[in-house]
Amino acid sequence: MLTSQVSAPIAAEVAYRGWSYGRLPLPPAEDWDEFAGFWDNLPRDPYVKPGHGTVRSRRLGRLLVPGGQDGGIRAEVLPHHYFLQSKSVNSLYGGQVRVFAPLLEETYGNGYFRSVLAYDLATVREIIPRDPRWLVTVHLIRTEAAGSAASSPAPEGRHSDGHEFIAMHLIRRESCAGGESSLYRNGDRAPVMERTFQHAMETLVIDDQAMEHDVSPITVSDGPTAVRDMMIVDFECADAGLPASIGSISLDLPVPT
Repeated sequence: MLTSQVSAPIAAEVAYRGWSYGRLPLPPAEDWDEFAGFWDNLPRDPYVKPGHGTVRSRRLGRLLVPGGQDGGIRAEVLPHHYFLQSKSVNSLYGGQVRVFAPLLEETYGNGYFRSVLAYDLATVREIIPRDPRWLVTVHLIRTEAAGSAASSPAPEGRHSDGHEFIAMHLIRRESCAGGESSLYRNGDRAPVMERTFQHAMETLVIDDQAMEHDVSPITVSDGPTAVRDMMIVDFECADAGLPASIGSISLDLPVPT
């Protein structure tokens, strides 16, 4: 049985086995309500088709974290941009230029949002001590199901995302059955982890070069609608061709532990 007494994911576990599971502490209720409220203002994913078996809404934002920052970490907010994955990692949407609604300015300014990014960044920097520049892509995603229909958080099935590391945070789960997360080593049949996230800020950090992941469909357990909200944070080593920033945010915040 999952409880709130779970420590945060550990960088050393990600380094030696490819993944680490844990839970980040929640802020005071008023701060949490403001943060979680961002998922109530997500436009529908325009690339989901009727045959994809999902009802999904999302926003996306990108930041650049320069290397060599030992203190006073700042992340540069990049202009809104398309999202592109290759067919080799996403058989359903790969090769398709997708433009999602941007993160709102108030999301970037939210203190708990920034502290979660600070935790994710600190974890990745501990795994990769050479401290490259990181392109950080943040996805706010809501999956919904209604009536007797199932809705898949991962309609592409078992996959990797084509990055170096991924942090997956559960924000909200309401009236849901299903939604079990599975994690596999590349090429293996049997999962190394199967877990249904139930509690806010349950977190999984994975080495996306070594692991593949999947999530089973959700259905309604009670009430008219099932809701599953996630914050996904992708890390990839940044190339030199990124555009100039349009602002910056401080990640020099207490890291959740």
